Amino acid sequence: MRPRIILARFLSRLGRFISSLALMVMRPDDLVEFSRQTYAGSDQVKYWTSPETLNRGLMPMEKALLEKLNLTRGKVLVLGLGGGREAIPLAKMGFAVTGVDFIPELARLAEENAAKQGVLIEARVGELTQLTLPPAAYDLVWLSDRMYSCIPTRTRRIAMLKKMHQALRPGGWFACMFYWYPTPSFSPAVEWLRKAFAYLSLGNLSYEPGDVLHGEIEFIHRFGNESDLDAEFTDGGFEVIHPYLIKPEEHRGLALLRKAG
Repeated sequence: MRPRIILARFLSRLGRFISSLALMVMRPDDLVEFSRQTYAGSDQVKYWTSPETLNRGLMPMEKALLEKLNLTRGKVLVLGLGGGREAIPLAKMGFAVTGVDFIPELARLAEENAAKQGVLIEARVGELTQLTLPPAAYDLVWLSDRMYSCIPTRTRRIAMLKKMHQALRPGGWFACMFYWYPTPSFSPAVEWLRKAFAYLSLGNLSYEPGDVLHGEIEFIHRFGNESDLDAEFTDGGFEVIHPYLIKPEEHRGLALLRKAG
């Protein structure tokens, strides 16, 4: 295990302010690995592949998105495959589904779960910012529940957007889900102390306000205003279809993005 992750896990067990410093000792690659280690755990694999999770199917806001798109056929790329909660119902609707997850066991079980329900999905293993995708191959890219916020740094998020833009056919759609939390996590003084700790430890020099270790299990960037989202999506090459679908009580938001064509 990486030394910075070991230190972060130790800090995360201490008081609220001290535990918040766990984020600051890790660099972007460490943050991705921290989350990967969490989701590779047997409890997480069991949860995401359980009948209870799979039977939830698409959330109401996800169904509303599909109705808005009026898209009933085509090739879909699901990022954050998990056990197949979204991929399986999409395949049942007639879409040709490819799913990606950075946990090999989840990818394998998602294919098995789909087969048990009489549909076929293609599962791939990979970290979503490092994928190599064919150009103009998909009609819809589906970024699973709030996973846009799981990508550390604005630079990496925009680079991922550009990759997805290239992978979409002209006129294709990107359903992008993010974590919505407009209340600042810390006061300006505490934010200054956290940044100072990052520099002293040569750790998370790319820290952005809104970055947290959510539940001490994974990296999350909390978005708190739509202008920040607009700027990132536009810099990624997309047209933003307003309004955003936001569920404040669930800290969940969904953006519909379009590739010109």
